[in-house]
Order: sequence, then C-alpha cells, then structure tokens
Amino acid sequence: MKLKIFLLILSATLVGSGIWLKFQERKEILAAVEAIKRQWMPDFDLNTVSELLIKTNRESLLIKKDADTWFIQGETPQRADLAAIGQLVQRLKSLKPTEEVTAGPSQFAGFELLEPDGVAQGAGTLVELRDKDSRRIAAIIVGKQSFARPDPQSPFPPSPNGRFIVPAGSSGPVGVVAEGFDSISPKVEAWLERRETP
Repeated sequence: MKLKIFLLILSATLVGSGIWLKFQERKEILAAVEAIKRQWMPDFDLNTVSELLIKTNRESLLIKKDADTWFIQGETPQRADLAAIGQLVQRLKSLKPTEEVTAGPSQFAGFELLEPDGVAQGAGTLVELRDKDSRRIAAIIVGKQSFARPDPQSPFPPSPNGRFIVPAGSSGPVGVVAEGFDSISPKVEAWLERRETP
C-alpha cells in the first residue's frame, strides 16, 4: 500500500515537473517571438529624412540636406559624406538588436543610455533623424560597449560584442547591436565627404 502511494506521488511529481518545464519552454518561445515582432524604430520614409543630429553631453553636430547634398552645419558649412549618412539612416530604419536585456529607465545610466542634456551622468550619444521642419522622425541613444559573457575556461577577458542601444523616450528593454554604431561620433571629421585623391 505504501509503495502504491509512493509511486502515485512520484508520478504526480514527474507530471507536475513536465508541465512546469513545458510552461517555461513556452514562456521562452513567446518571449523570443515577442522580441522578433518588436519594432525598435517607427516606420518612416527614407526620403523624408532631411536632418541628422548627433549629440553627447559635450558635443553636438547637425547635418542638413539641401537638395541632394548634405552639409555639416557650422560657421562654414562643409559637404558631408552621403554614403555614411545613407548607411546610418538605413541601419536605423531596419534596426534589429542581436540581443535584448530586460532593463528599465532606472537602470539606463548604468548602460550610458540616458538622453544627453549637458549634465546627466550616464548619458549616451543621441542619434536623431528629422524631417525638413526639424521634427523628430526617429531617434536612439547609443550607450557603452557590451561584452560577451565571460568564458570560465579562458584566462582572457571577454571581448566586445556590440553597443547597448535604446530608442529615445523608451522605457525598455535595452538592445545590443553587434555592428554599425561603434564609430558614431559628433566630430566633424567623422562625417566629412570623402574625396578621392587622383
């Protein structure tokens, strides 16, 4: 009789464990599907982009389109690199992080993802696309470097695997983008037109 009760309890435990594992697996699958479906940038027409603002707590750079030419704004406007701007705008339109991190606004400073306001500690780099009337079309904050998970077998520190990003005004999650945002800079030299030397 005791053996029957023991076997019954064991069966119930195994069934319960199986159901719990299936539930966890389903939760993970649903989370992965949700991450794939999540839209990180609003849908926008590439042709409506007429301004690009790159801003940190210390520096700010505005690039404007005039007809088909982009100019870096300043005392003397300089021609900007059309290919570099086009590449950045396209990346933002199709932005899809390689990884997501569950984090809210109270944790953004740790990722250097606060919007730059000139004083905030933990501010990142704002990259903002605007229309011809200087209205925001889409914007992200690019934060500090992300690193791969450490390998306990390796004596070497983990290598960088991208940058943390979050859409401006978002409450999370935080994304990791593997490439394309490492060289984002508000420095004029980074955006000057590349002229081929004869």
